[in-house]
Formats: sequence, C-alpha cells, structure tokens
Amino acid sequence: MSRTINISSDQDLVLRLQASDSEALKIIYEKYASALYHSAYNLLRNKEICEDLIHDLFFDLWMKRTAHNIVVLKPYLYTSIRNRVLMHLRASQSTVDIAELEFSEEVCSAEYLVNEKEIRQISGLEVSRLPEKCREIYQLSRLEQKSHKEIAILKGISIKTVENQITIALKRLRPALKDYITTLILMVLFSA
Repeated sequence: MSRTINISSDQDLVLRLQASDSEALKIIYEKYASALYHSAYNLLRNKEICEDLIHDLFFDLWMKRTAHNIVVLKPYLYTSIRNRVLMHLRASQSTVDIAELEFSEEVCSAEYLVNEKEIRQISGLEVSRLPEKCREIYQLSRLEQKSHKEIAILKGISIKTVENQITIALKRLRPALKDYITTLILMVLFSA
C-alpha cells in the first residue's frame, strides 16, 4: 500500500498542528526527527537518551500544541532539542567537550542568524520597558561591562541595590527570551 506524502510548508504545518491535526505532527516528525536526533547525539553520544529526548520533544509539542508560540518551526525544534540536551546534562551532572559541539552549517548559520536578530529585537524591546533606574543599571552592567561596585559608586547607591535592580531586569527578560536560551549560550561561548 503506497502512502501519499503531504508536502506542506512549515508555517502551514504549525497552523495545522495548533488546530489539532495529528497528521501535521506526523509530517513534522518525519521531516525533522532524524536531524534533531543527530544534533542531540553529537553532544550526548548516547542513543537511548537521544531517542528519549526526541520522543519527549514531540510528545510535548503535541500536548502543548495550542500553547506554543512557534514563529519559525525549524529553529524552534532545534532550540527545543538543545534545551533538552542541556537540561539532561545539568540533571545528570554530565559534561560535554566543546569540541563535540558539531552543528551543521545549514542549521547553525541560518538558525543562529535568525535567532540572533530576534534576540536583539526582543531584548531591546524588553529592556526599553524596564523602569528607568532598572534599565540604566542593567545597561551599565551588561552593555558597558561595569562591575556592581562601579555602578554603585557611579549612581550613588548600595551594591545591594545594584544587585536587586539587575535581578529585577533579568526576571523580566528571561520569560521573553526563554525560547532562545541555547542560542544565547552559544553566542557567549563562540564570541569569547
């Protein structure tokens, strides 16, 4: 029995998925599961764990299909699997050799550029929404690389106030950037 392959755009697949179309999930799985597995395997080198992570990702994708805010499917899936790998590493106290971070040129460069632009736009918008004092302290810390002590002296406030304001800023920024945490980590690792 031959099966007709339904070729759909990723955007169409996301819309169908959000409308509870199980066939869309099946197509997404067939289209991306193998590449996502290889991306995870390059970091973990454990077949069973990688298979579990892939299955968990797609189970979660289906169970939370109406809650996900997927702008571009492919980067979303790769970010999701990398987040799961990082969570697994953190939970198992495992380590990974930086030399093992093998990202295909197609995925890494395209996803990285798309995500970097989105991250800058989102973080810029979120920083602009911070209260003035909080925004100024955050920018001195993160953009101008000033220490908490330097900021405290410059602003005439305590170091504890500086720490509190940066904590407030980060608490507001994290939810907006949660889907991009892996890209942010990679930006830091590879810009050093």
